[in-house]
Amino acid sequence: MARSGWQVVALALLILVAGCASKVVAPAPPGSGEHSLTPGPYAVGFRVLYQRDRTRPWAGEPGADGSDLGRPIRISLWYPADSASADLHQMTYGDYLRHDGPSGLHEFNELLDRMDMESWLADMQELTPPGQPMLDRLLATPTAAYRDAPQARGRFPLVLYSGGKGSRADDNVELGEFLAGHGYMVAVVPQLGPSPDEPALGSSAGEIAMHADDFDAALAALHQVPGVAFDRIAAAGHSAGGEAALELALRHPEVRAVIGLDASYGMVGGARVCRELPGYAPGREIDAALLDLRRSEGAQGVKLDLESIDSLQWSDVYRGLFENAYHGDFTEWGMIAWKLSIPMPQNPYGHTRQIGVQVNRTACRAVVDFLDARLGGRPEALQDLQRTLDGESGVHYSHQGSTAPPSPPAAGSSPE
Repeated sequence: MARSGWQVVALALLILVAGCASKVVAPAPPGSGEHSLTPGPYAVGFRVLYQRDRTRPWAGEPGADGSDLGRPIRISLWYPADSASADLHQMTYGDYLRHDGPSGLHEFNELLDRMDMESWLADMQELTPPGQPMLDRLLATPTAAYRDAPQARGRFPLVLYSGGKGSRADDNVELGEFLAGHGYMVAVVPQLGPSPDEPALGSSAGEIAMHADDFDAALAALHQVPGVAFDRIAAAGHSAGGEAALELALRHPEVRAVIGLDASYGMVGGARVCRELPGYAPGREIDAALLDLRRSEGAQGVKLDLESIDSLQWSDVYRGLFENAYHGDFTEWGMIAWKLSIPMPQNPYGHTRQIGVQVNRTACRAVVDFLDARLGGRPEALQDLQRTLDGESGVHYSHQGSTAPPSPPAAGSSPE
């Protein structure tokens, strides 16, 4: 159900923050070596917030009177942190996959954490059998974030990020950390099905709308967080998460930028789902710019269908097509597979871990350039965006200005 503005009717607004604030040490770079990303001027903080959406049921742990407490909303939030000296817990990948939270949501967190761990173990068993030793290395890998670091002063643009179908709690953590270090808040909610008996979310238009409802609930809660610039909001997503980002833009004119990372709306199959989203109509004007980064036609066998997304009337469309990229290169997988030297299976596309991390790094830099121009008050950053994409071998950059028709002259006015 689409909601008006960022308000959620009859929503429980109690926010429970996991952990307590403390000072933070200087920021650590997200990676090392020639393919690492240059950290921004801020340290990176991370916290988890919880609330219930009482407008939607969730047959989980009942209240004291046996009533349904409402659908759980878990918000993972990266944010610019104070870089004052002192000690605080520098997070590892494993920390992103372990949640405590309020007592009434223990079963909920245990369920999602178990699903994430099983998913990672299955990936590692396929690529580096028996899998557990490599998973242990992953869980111990340091990240750039500090849990519950004190937030930097100021107002910061907000990016709503949605992972693809089956994405885990650590989906695209490098991008979240990179954006926070450059002055952005990044909020993520899990891909959550309709009930504990159906915890996995599919990729139908109705399920994407359900996921967008979770973001609406999260946004209501984020109004209680200081420093969020709600007049500067972007929606971003990978794979089917790109359709969730589009759905948020269709619902909310406050969204000024949309980012698709190999988003399904531009592929055969996903384009059909795109057309079924509530509020979608060919020719509809969206008062936002689109940054569309994706594999080129045929890369990893992909078949593109850009008609649905391009039939919308954007203020601007910036596109980067990456030759030889893989779908996972636009997520944390592109960076972490290189960091851990996870073997690359033989493939007919000539794809390597070096290509994957290069795609990942370029995409992260392009996202910051785009956001700086659209939300950060730096229109000249569009030149940086072009240099970032044009400067990489195998990347084809294009820009199309406003795709909306000119407004008719006001009554009584005369043409120039």
